Amino acid sequence: MKSFFFILVITLSNLLIHSQTKKISFSSKESKGIVVNERKLLILWNQVKFKHKNTLMYCDSAIYEGSKNSFIAYNNIQINENDSLKIYGDSLHYFGDIQKAYIYGNVTVKSNKIKLNTTSLIYDRKTKIAYYNNGGLVKDLEKEYDIESKKGVFKTRIQSVFFKENVKLNHENYNLISDTLIYHTNTQKSDIIGNTEIYTKKSKIFCNKGWFDSKNSNASFKGEITMETKNQKLFADSIFYDEISGFSYADGNVKIIDDSAKVIIYGNYGFYNEKTDSIKVWDHAVFTQLDDLDTVNIYADQFISFKDSNKEIFICYNNAVINGNSISGDCDSIFYNKTDSLLKCIDKPVIWLDKNQVSGEKIEFKTFNGEIFSMKVENKSIIINKKDSIHYDQVHGKKIDGIFENNELKILYVDKDGEAIYFTEDEKDSTINEINTIYCESMTILLKNNNIEKIKFNSQPNGKTVPLNGENDDIYLNDFMIYSKRSYQDKILKANGELPKGM
Repeated sequence: MKSFFFILVITLSNLLIHSQTKKISFSSKESKGIVVNERKLLILWNQVKFKHKNTLMYCDSAIYEGSKNSFIAYNNIQINENDSLKIYGDSLHYFGDIQKAYIYGNVTVKSNKIKLNTTSLIYDRKTKIAYYNNGGLVKDLEKEYDIESKKGVFKTRIQSVFFKENVKLNHENYNLISDTLIYHTNTQKSDIIGNTEIYTKKSKIFCNKGWFDSKNSNASFKGEITMETKNQKLFADSIFYDEISGFSYADGNVKIIDDSAKVIIYGNYGFYNEKTDSIKVWDHAVFTQLDDLDTVNIYADQFISFKDSNKEIFICYNNAVINGNSISGDCDSIFYNKTDSLLKCIDKPVIWLDKNQVSGEKIEFKTFNGEIFSMKVENKSIIINKKDSIHYDQVHGKKIDGIFENNELKILYVDKDGEAIYFTEDEKDSTINEINTIYCESMTILLKNNNIEKIKFNSQPNGKTVPLNGENDDIYLNDFMIYSKRSYQDKILKANGELPKGM
């Protein structure tokens, strides 16, 4: 009884399947029936045409097998799925029961938006999906760029192509190499999945996720992104890129490496303009200068890099703080000209060079690869060196120039209104026993181990040397002020009124 019921179910299922399967219809001007290995075949030629449901298929000649509801077609193959999809090839094997077409040789698929070329293709009429596994090339008919891959899936209903393995996109303005890419023909938008390299005229981009919109010429990249230009590398968690303006917006763990200047810039957000080769980084921003002698970190609200008249400029803008082993500082902003290696500290700058505190209205340094060669201090210029808890060597002038060796201050040239106060020590026990006060229009001061060793007067000096007597310990020049070193966080908190006024 169970066996009979099982056979009945199978029989009814087969009847239902066959009742739903539509036979292929055909026509030709000439035909001939033959029998091969007990198989009844029909040879068709001269204007051969097949129709299965709403699909029309054409060829020069064909072999039709009615019992299997299938045929093999040769030469000038054309499949018309509808007005918006046509498939061409050299040969075709079509199975009506499963509604699948296997097309071989010089295969072309055309829709309103794209043209696909491959050597072989499987087209599933039920799902309206075309597959290729031996390499294919898709051309966007409107934008005129190519996408090639080893494997591909064309979903004709939703007009999207899924590219897999060795994906290459060749565009007039950029090229793309990827593991996986999904292209939506209607919107001309592509989804990036997997490791991807994008080459523009001025940069290279590496990512593993994102999208780009060919119609609107913009893109978004995510996942361990690297953007490389001639001299710089940009890293971020995500980047939005606009091809027309050449503008990129970076978000999350932004890092820019400038190999030519040995500079690294960090921040949470960044802008990059490809056309002007300019950069802006902000929020927890750090500018790092690398060299063999010292690593200098500069903290600021934002960093800007741009080119002006063939000069490459870096600006550390607002609440700048310098932190290094041999140099540190505090000012509002820092201007650095990479082309001539000139670094300017602007608006109430204070610089510490080992034990020397340098202040003035403007301070400039001549540097190269992180090494300081010279310094210029202008207006209310004063250099202070702490001898002990109460005594300070002081050099004051309208203008002070400094010369360095291995980032150590060696010579000071004081020009206009030169003044100096310095203390000498007893040779026996190194205790401070004398104070020297000198006034001279200009003078040259030699330093050793950050202490005044010798002074050369370039004009008539006026000075004296007297022993310390307890009453002349606290003698200070005009503009004398001892500043406390502070971090960038301290400056921000004080600017926001979150620190006591004394800090």
